[in-house]
Amino acid sequence: MESIDDLLNQLKSEYEEKDKPKPQQKQPPPQEKKSPQLPPIPKRQVQVSWQSNNIYPSASEYSLLDEIKSEFAEKDREEELKRQQQIKEEQARQERIQQQQRLALEKEAVAWLKKLNPRSEEGLWFEEFSYSYPSKLEAAIDYLQALKETKS
Repeated sequence: MESIDDLLNQLKSEYEEKDKPKPQQKQPPPQEKKSPQLPPIPKRQVQVSWQSNNIYPSASEYSLLDEIKSEFAEKDREEELKRQQQIKEEQARQERIQQQQRLALEKEAVAWLKKLNPRSEEGLWFEEFSYSYPSKLEAAIDYLQALKETKS
């Protein structure tokens, strides 16, 4: 038994000797800063949180969830209505623009028809071209619109 005690004492003294020189050596370089750790939760709070953490929500939680769901659904409906209104307004604006362009094209077609000599090459060609249209004005509008598109 003495030999085991001797060995233990020897190991203990060697261990203590190794610990003593460290403070005398140069200080080790500063290590990276560690993020601060949160303090541990007291046991009493842990027990309470485990006890209150049941799978099924209570009636008040259900009503709160329903209220939140209905608020989100109402916001979604409002956004959808607003989006549909914007689409309608944009379509109406586009229709107004097209009507204005059509009126301007009609005025231009009327002026072009007044200048057109029916006995010229262009006049004879236009006479043949306009047979498939309900009126010469409609034919002139289409013709002028096609000319504008080819120039663009």
